[in-house]
Amino acid sequence: MRLLLDTHALLWWLADEGLNPGARDAIADPANLVVVSAASAWEISIKKALGKLAAPDDLEQQVQTGGFVPLPISIAHGIAAGQLSASLTALQPGSFRTIMRIPSTAC
Repeated sequence: MRLLLDTHALLWWLADEGLNPGARDAIADPANLVVVSAASAWEISIKKALGKLAAPDDLEQQVQTGGFVPLPISIAHGIAAGQLSASLTALQPGSFRTIMRIPSTAC
């Protein structure tokens, strides 16, 4: 199974709190491919710099140590986000990553 962790799930995983047992088991299962978007690192870094979030200083290292696969944001992702229907454009920019599909070639 492929799993895309959103920002909250990533932070809860790293802090070892907040995830239900089923989610924790799925993330820990080595048979699953767990992906973390660059958008999550971006969001975490901005909120940390603004003093709104306590987050690890070694986020990239922890993502790598966790065995997660980084998912970059491409120009194609940005263009696809702009082509979403008008009803979805009210979403926060970070929300778009949750509705973008992981291309089979990304991982």
